[in-house]
Formats: sequence, structure tokens, C-alpha cells
Amino acid sequence: MERKSYFTLREWIIIILLAVASGLINGYLPIKSITEHFGIPGPAAGMALFGGVIFVLWISLAGQVTKKRYSGIITSVFIASFCLLIRPWYGVVEPSYFSIYGIVGLLSMGVIVELTGFRSSWLGILGGGLGNLSCLVITWLAIGGHTGIWIPPEFAPSLILGAIVSGSVGVLLARGISRVVKSD
Repeated sequence: MERKSYFTLREWIIIILLAVASGLINGYLPIKSITEHFGIPGPAAGMALFGGVIFVLWISLAGQVTKKRYSGIITSVFIASFCLLIRPWYGVVEPSYFSIYGIVGLLSMGVIVELTGFRSSWLGILGGGLGNLSCLVITWLAIGGHTGIWIPPEFAPSLILGAIVSGSVGVLLARGISRVVKSD
């Protein structure tokens, strides 16, 4: 007996293209240089401030466009995979398993965005912020625990707020793009 895939070929292509876009943006935009230029210390300050556009937008857009559950979660795993094909998570190569934190962080983001994305409007928007924050905190803990490089405590509250706002903006952008795509 032949089993039918949950996603159509068109939906798989959308998910993969969205993940590739996110991975390329993460891999090739000089986000670290931008945050350093403005004197915003890391680690992961770029994720805090731009994670909504780098990651959340694409995860949320997958759910918005396909209208199928799990599309955001699968997109987040593909994003992690493409990011890790480009370079190790935050350039950390020791321990050798460090990049698993990138997968876990983006998976947590995908799960939160997915679980809240099909709910009320405000919960979905907040879910984008909380998803970005979850990935940020996992990354901070991983980097700090393995390299000893921690976010300066005086910057943590503003970067936490920035992560929530950025992730929420990512969901809003995805909703806007989805509406434009549907109207064409």
C-alpha cells in the first residue's frame, strides 16, 4: 500500500525555499558587524535584534502559506540544517557537538511559533517573540557554558525585550506577506 505524504510537493518546495532563504540571510548578512558598529555586545546580539527577520518570519510564513500544522517546525529544522551547512553554530567548534544547540534552539523557536501561530492573533504575535527569545536563551546558555563568554548583565534586559519585539515583528511581517501572496 502506497502512503501519501502529509505535505504536497508544492508545500515541500515552499518549506525548503523558505528555510534556504533564512539560512542564507543568517549565513551571509553581516549581522555581527552591524551590532558591533552600534556598540551592542554579544554573544548573539544579532539574533536578539534581528532574529524576527532572520528566523521567525520564515518559520511563521511556512505555516501561513501552507496552512498545515508542523510546517513551521519542519521549516525550523531545515533552517538549522542549512545554517550548519554554511558554518558551525556561532563559529564554535569545540566541543564537536556544539552545533546541536543551534538545532535545539531553532527547533524550540519552531515549536513555539507553530503552537501559537494557529491561535488568536495576539497570541501568535507574542509567540513569535517568545520563540525568538527561547532560541536566544538556549544560545546564550550554550555559548556561556562552553566558552565562558556571557552577555553583559546590563545589556540582557534590553536584548531580551529586543528579542521579543523582533520575533513579534517577524510574525507580523509573515502575516502581511501571506496576505499579499493570497491576494495575487
